[in-house]
Amino acid sequence: MSEFILEKIFEKVDNLPPFPKTAQRALELLREDEVDYKSLEEIVKSDPAIAANFLKLVNSAAFSLPQKVDSLLKAFMLLGVDQIKFILLASVSGKYFSKDLTGYGLSAEDIWLHSIVCGIAAEEIAHELKLSVEKKESLYIASILHDLGKIVLDLYTNLEEKRFHQISEENPKWDFMQIEWLALGVDHGMVGGYLLKRWKFPEEIYFAVRAHHDPDLMVQSKVSAIVALSNIIVSLLGITGGVDAFNYKVPENLLEVSGLDSKTIEKILPRIYRRTLLLGRLFV
Repeated sequence: MSEFILEKIFEKVDNLPPFPKTAQRALELLREDEVDYKSLEEIVKSDPAIAANFLKLVNSAAFSLPQKVDSLLKAFMLLGVDQIKFILLASVSGKYFSKDLTGYGLSAEDIWLHSIVCGIAAEEIAHELKLSVEKKESLYIASILHDLGKIVLDLYTNLEEKRFHQISEENPKWDFMQIEWLALGVDHGMVGGYLLKRWKFPEEIYFAVRAHHDPDLMVQSKVSAIVALSNIIVSLLGITGGVDAFNYKVPENLLEVSGLDSKTIEKILPRIYRRTLLLGRLFV
């Protein structure tokens, strides 16, 4: 791995478009005690791509609205604040996951769906644990954007494809994070965490993104544990996230740190699966 490529990777991170101001302003408004939905509509409409993604997602059966909506204001009036935050963040992620990631064996639809379903898994866990509004927001951001580092590394996983295969064949028990490290000098969790830190997200959010494949780091906080667990659950459902969905180590205490037990996981899996099937119709 040359220092030149590593330098180019972080140069690409620095040149990536920042987290949209539209989403920042919308999240700030949604944190207020009394939300002005008309103002919220004006903010979201100022970014046509986010607005279009929002309406596309909100009309999916996965979000159980009683009727189809054709305006943001109508949608806001029918949704709770938590749901608006979730769909807003999922809509933002669609701007970043808009191109195929061939180095990871992912189409744009695959990576966007994977990210949203990870968010759904985190949302279901947060509901079971009755987490605070602040913790839910942190979980939504980290779980939906957990694979952001892949859009930076994709070019280099393509360039180093032979190296990846060679390392994998020589070390069949290695997980993809270890292979990324040896081939590129970084992994996509580290790059994604660095990116969210540059965007000035709180530490618990960028740390959870950094840690989501690292068995030692993922158990250091409840948020990082839930994000990692959500990613594992989505893999169990077959929405694997491409070539990196193999040989990941699951720490024995991951459930404990998350605050969950196996019975709760069994309870929420069917709900996540059902919502995934309903959401998946948008990506056919």
